[in-house]
Amino acid sequence: MTQDAFIQQLRHELRSLPKQVVDEIVADYREYIGDALAAGRSEAEVVAALGDPVKLARELKAQATFRQWETRRSFGNLMRVVASIAGLGLLQLLLLIPFMFYLLMLTIGYAVSGALVIAGLVTVVALGSHHLFGWPAFNSVPFTFESGDVKMDQQAGGSGSDKAAKDDDDDADADGASAQGDARLATANMKVFRVVGDRFLLRPDAATRISIVTFAGPIDIKNDEGKLKINSVGGARELFKVEPDGTWSIASTDIVALDLKDDEGDHVSAARIGTGAKAMAWDIKNHGDHVSFVQGMDATGKGLAVHSGSDSVVIDRDHIAIKSGSDNVVVVGPHGSGIGAMIYGFAMLVAGIVGLWLCLWLTRITWRALVRYVQRQLDLITARLDEGQSA
Repeated sequence: MTQDAFIQQLRHELRSLPKQVVDEIVADYREYIGDALAAGRSEAEVVAALGDPVKLARELKAQATFRQWETRRSFGNLMRVVASIAGLGLLQLLLLIPFMFYLLMLTIGYAVSGALVIAGLVTVVALGSHHLFGWPAFNSVPFTFESGDVKMDQQAGGSGSDKAAKDDDDDADADGASAQGDARLATANMKVFRVVGDRFLLRPDAATRISIVTFAGPIDIKNDEGKLKINSVGGARELFKVEPDGTWSIASTDIVALDLKDDEGDHVSAARIGTGAKAMAWDIKNHGDHVSFVQGMDATGKGLAVHSGSDSVVIDRDHIAIKSGSDNVVVVGPHGSGIGAMIYGFAMLVAGIVGLWLCLWLTRITWRALVRYVQRQLDLITARLDEGQSA
């Protein structure tokens, strides 16, 4: 290869560099070749000693990009140096692939951590502002409606959807009015068992069996052909009072558990679930209607389930489900306004901050390791170039 052909190909391979840099490199090699020819070496020998101009151009570009990075140390310039080194051989290229995957994972880590910080901060600020100042107001109620093969999801806000949800809620109240956390209403039309005030009234008929556990002991009551048979342990019997009409009564505060059944399949089950006088769980089935609910410390219903044939109403703290035939309405109250959401917000905020700190720490370590690797590779390139020029 002649000197002109070598210089022309070298200039072509260096075309991605600034023209001033290319001119300086070409001038240096023309000077080197001229000095070698003046020393008596042949043109072919000098050009052959310089090696392949394509490979030489790659090494020179790596040197040039490294100088640019030394002038302005930015991540972009450093990545250009890495890309230039990767183009020198298959080994460097294979090392670049896992490194790029690592950078991708690090970028995803930054994105996820940043999203957690933003989400956690927004949650904490919004809930704190809501509890302190009442703003923003969480008054939207998501609900779903199903009718046969038709299904509709909506987000009820301050529009007519609120009215629809309210109407459904009113229907639930109407269907379950007999059991809104109050056993008195749920047992109002029962003959053998009723709740009046703070006392349970029992009138066992011939098909009724009553088992009660009191704080004084258990008692079993059965009407056998018009005669009451009573089996008790301890002082349970003394807790009962016989009313003038023959009805037996006992204070609800003395009851631990109660189970009443008759031959028609109706039953009443109650069990104490706390230390409060009215903290009890109820399950009542009366003439095909099924009601279950939980009374709280203040006798308010924590949960309600009403079943009548294929129709049902289920109400709990933040959820209402109404079913009538093939129609279903599910209303879910707004979530995230309680202490649980605040905890989730703090957890997201802390996780995001820790994630960002970890990503920054990994970035710092990666930067140092990458700089050392680049400097080592450039030292090897410089040594090869010096060796080629001295040959």
